[in-house]
Amino acid sequence: MRRCRSGCPGWRSTCFWAKTPTDKRRPQVTGLCPFGPGELLVADETNGQLKRFSLQGEFRGTVPVPEGVAPFSVAALGSKVAFTAGSRLFLLDGHGGLAWEKALPKGQANHAMAALGSDRLAVSVTGHVELYNLEGQQVGKVRPGGSARHCLVFLARREGGFVGSDWHYNSVVLFAENGGLVAECQERQLGGCQPGSVCTDPRGTVYVVLRELNRVLALSPAGEVLGDFLTAENGIDRPRMATVAGDGRLAVALCNGTIHVFKIRY
Repeated sequence: MRRCRSGCPGWRSTCFWAKTPTDKRRPQVTGLCPFGPGELLVADETNGQLKRFSLQGEFRGTVPVPEGVAPFSVAALGSKVAFTAGSRLFLLDGHGGLAWEKALPKGQANHAMAALGSDRLAVSVTGHVELYNLEGQQVGKVRPGGSARHCLVFLARREGGFVGSDWHYNSVVLFAENGGLVAECQERQLGGCQPGSVCTDPRGTVYVVLRELNRVLALSPAGEVLGDFLTAENGIDRPRMATVAGDGRLAVALCNGTIHVFKIRY
């Protein structure tokens, strides 16, 4: 195991491939979230599956999805699972069935999402974030900074609000649930790179995937750059997705379908 070159050190605890015996193609991880106390839920869009893995890489089966649907982004709300596919939002009831599906506003090819506790969902659409309850009713709309100028391709929950990767301005935006802008990390602070997947840990540290640079950058809860959390020296090559799982672990999925799990050390 190797230590990261940052003020927020991490140690890799395991690495595994997200391929399963029934896969017909190389896995492409487009969504990743914690599932219960010791599992990861992996959206493999290429194979049209939601896969369950332990943090040690043990495959624990799949969560059934409607036939012909390829999950993109995924979020767990207790035993229930929500995911997006194209311009549609789905909620699975936790018993192997579909609770409902809804059409989302068009304008983006895919929609990122995040769980808000166990009873609400946040979904990024062009220019804003829509909030839904577990009955599929829209219960709110959030415009980061009060405008519709942002195009959030990745989205995560943070204390009191959200963090998103804006591909229109190549920035990372931290904003409150009422839309108030907390901070915006500009492209030059991201190494001139388009930001990718984002997530936060219980202390509020924000992790930003920079695929082109083979880095995962750490930001403070106020949006200040803390430095590299992971680099190519930690064995990551073209990182794609990241999430913070139980027991203080950061899981990073690479473009080749492997998932690397790091222990966060403060």
